[in-house]
Amino acid sequence: MVTEEKPLSTWGVARLLHVTPVTVFHWIRAGKLKAYRLPGGHFRVARADLQQFLLENRIPIRLEVDAPKRVLVVDDEPVVLEALEAVLVLKGYEVVLAASGRAALRELRKDHFDLIFLDLFLPDIGGAAVLKAIKRRDPEVVVVLVTGFPHHEEAIAALEHGPAMMLPKPIKLQDIESVLKIVFKEQRGA
Repeated sequence: MVTEEKPLSTWGVARLLHVTPVTVFHWIRAGKLKAYRLPGGHFRVARADLQQFLLENRIPIRLEVDAPKRVLVVDDEPVVLEALEAVLVLKGYEVVLAASGRAALRELRKDHFDLIFLDLFLPDIGGAAVLKAIKRRDPEVVVVLVTGFPHHEEAIAALEHGPAMMLPKPIKLQDIESVLKIVFKEQRGA
């Protein structure tokens, strides 16, 4: 049966229930939470199966209300961080900022993000290396590279790791809105 409802990752279930992804993984392994495995080995939980799990375990959480989408913005320029944060927060997204590649990787170890804006040239780790680490950790996360040098060899190297798209600097408001519309199927003007 094909459904329009997007299944949840173990991270998504963990975030909804305020537990760790490891806890969700243990529930799946123990047969308490029904899930299926993707070819890459990651688990997905159908919303109906999660709803059944919640009912059976008397967990009073409703799935109808979506948590705000989480966006990680990685850039070493404070003005870019502040501008992207302002736009995204106004649109209702939960935003986390990282001013370096190492800071971004620390944030990724702590939590899951639905979208990542990643500057290509960071002071500590190149954007291609950060993107590779991001995709190794969460192959399905949507990453948008941000760069003023789209033809630089670092940009070409980053493309090998599958970013969703690349935005030129300086970033325009309509570019951000286009990304959000594509990634989150957001309605114009929302």
